[in-house]
Amino acid sequence: MSDHVVCLNIHYSAPDEIWEKVNKVFQSMDYYNRGNDCLTWHEADIELYTSTEPGGIQISGEMPDEIWDKWYPELKSKLTEALGYEIGEPENGFAFKYWKPFVKNHNYIKSIDKEHLVFKDLSTFTWSDFTDFERDITANPPFFRFSSPLIELKITVECSGFFAKKAQRDEFHELHSKLNALGIHTLDLS
Repeated sequence: MSDHVVCLNIHYSAPDEIWEKVNKVFQSMDYYNRGNDCLTWHEADIELYTSTEPGGIQISGEMPDEIWDKWYPELKSKLTEALGYEIGEPENGFAFKYWKPFVKNHNYIKSIDKEHLVFKDLSTFTWSDFTDFERDITANPPFFRFSSPLIELKITVECSGFFAKKAQRDEFHELHSKLNALGIHTLDLS
């Protein structure tokens, strides 16, 4: 009997329709047996449990290695097909898909460098995670949007007071200049 503990890159914020797909895949797998509080797989020498954790969907328990070595790759393959992005362990470089965009105010930026953008709440974004860039100074509020098929970050430029429009414009151009100065030119910042 071998103990197994893995986390898969399925984020807890996934919408209901994604959880329905995950559940269908789980139910299609050999040894499936719904438990009281979690989905499980049981048989004479198999006892696996699932839980949703901040680090992804965790699967833990016992399964003989000769079964696990076939069962686990099949599970990941079926989940990949059902969800439309590659499923695997985050510690092995498999990225999470975030189902809701992150919306942050530019005033909460703690630091920016060529690799990362860190906010005061310590949420950290890596520039290499993004493939597309959009900006709109005419929107209300003006924003910068960085996105890819797996993640979206929208940074709003919001100001208040009598001179809010001028302040927004100035703050927007200041952030844009910082991004340009860092040479984040792989995203079209022109």
